[in-house]
Amino acid sequence: MIKSIFVDPLDINGIENSGANHLIVTLDHLTLKVWEKLRLHTWCVKLDLAICITALEQGDCPASPKAFDQLAHKLQAALTYKAAEIWLDHFRFDGSWEQIKGSQIPNLHADCKWCRGKDRVQILLDHLNKAKQYIGHQAKLGYFAVPFRSEEVPQLTSSLGQDHSILGKIFDASSPMFYHRMIGKPTTYISEFVSWMHQQTKKPILPIIQIKDMPDNLEDRLTKEEITQAFKEAQKPPSEGVCFFNWTQAQQMQKSSIIHKLFTTP
Repeated sequence: MIKSIFVDPLDINGIENSGANHLIVTLDHLTLKVWEKLRLHTWCVKLDLAICITALEQGDCPASPKAFDQLAHKLQAALTYKAAEIWLDHFRFDGSWEQIKGSQIPNLHADCKWCRGKDRVQILLDHLNKAKQYIGHQAKLGYFAVPFRSEEVPQLTSSLGQDHSILGKIFDASSPMFYHRMIGKPTTYISEFVSWMHQQTKKPILPIIQIKDMPDNLEDRLTKEEITQAFKEAQKPPSEGVCFFNWTQAQQMQKSSIIHKLFTTP
C-alpha cells in the first residue's frame, strides 16, 4: 500500500518519523540539496519520491498560446530530478470547486478570446497528449482530480474541462482531492468515488485526504476519529493507498502522530 504525504520542500523536518513510504514534493522551492537529502538519507532508502507541478497558472487561460510552453518548462525542470512520477496540480480551467454550492462552482473562468467557442476538455486533452509525448518514458504522469462526477456537477467538464472518463484513461494515475469537509461529503464518499473513478479509467487511483479543516481561516475541528474514518475509506480497494495533505499542516496542528499511527499500525 502506498503511504504518501504531500510535502513542501521548505518543511521536511520530522518526515522520517511519519511512517510514509512515498512523498509528493512540490517543485516550488525545491532544490537539489533538499532532493538529495530526501533521496540519500538512510531512512529514505525505500521512500519513493514524486514531484508535483502547477500545470496551468491561476488566472491564465489554458487555451492561450503560452500555456503549454509554460507547462513544458515546468516538466523539464521536474525531469532534472529524475523522479519516477510527476503529478499535475491545477490541470484545469479556473474555478473554486472547493466552495461548491449545490452543483454550482463559483469563480469560473469566463470565455475569453482564447477559449471562446472551444471544447475545454479537448484543450486539456491536447495539453495532456503533448505532455506525455514530451516526457516519454522518463516518468509516469498523474493528476490531481476534482472529486466530482460530471453528471452531478456538469461544470466539471463544461467549465473546468476535467472529464475523468477521458483524461483519466490517458494519465498513468489520478489522485482525487478528497477534502470531504470542504465539499460537504461524508467520508464514505471517498471509497465510493474511488470505485467509480477506477471503473472509468482502469488506472491506479491514489486518493489524497485532508489532515485539518480548510481553508486556514477556519477553526480546525477535524477530529482524530474522522481522520481515521477517512483514511479507512481511502484505502479500500481498488485504491492504491492514501496520501495526506499536507505535512506542514500536520505539524502545525500537532497531528503528525496521527499520520504515523495510521501508517504504521498493521
